[in-house]
Amino acid sequence: MIKILTGEKGSGKTKSFIDMVNQSVTEEKGNVVCVMKGDRHLFDLKSSIRMTDTTDFFVEDFHALHGFISGMISRDYDITHIFIDSITKIAGEDFSQFDGFLCKLESLAKKYDVKFTITVSAPISKATDEIKKYLVPLN
Repeated sequence: MIKILTGEKGSGKTKSFIDMVNQSVTEEKGNVVCVMKGDRHLFDLKSSIRMTDTTDFFVEDFHALHGFISGMISRDYDITHIFIDSITKIAGEDFSQFDGFLCKLESLAKKYDVKFTITVSAPISKATDEIKKYLVPLN
């Protein structure tokens, strides 16, 4: 399962995202991972959440991000939910590449029973049909 939270800056994405990540710790039976660029949520997230800064691993596009996530799953079969904050800051703003990435992510989700929640800092009007399939309303 994939969920995408999107909206412009100031739309409430970050608060909803942090609430979802922290809530998942009590609901998930496995490990929860939060992938982000930088450590801006370090003190907002519960300590049991595995936080990963993509800048430490030179993840700069959707292809690298897919490999990065695949590596995490192959290393830890107990991961049940991966949260990705501000994916366009991590992998760029090429929404056609984002569409291909979502198809690969859907395959990983089904094969390894992992949920994904992603935030996108962009107006909903920029969302492609592929992205729109996964949109969820902000709390």
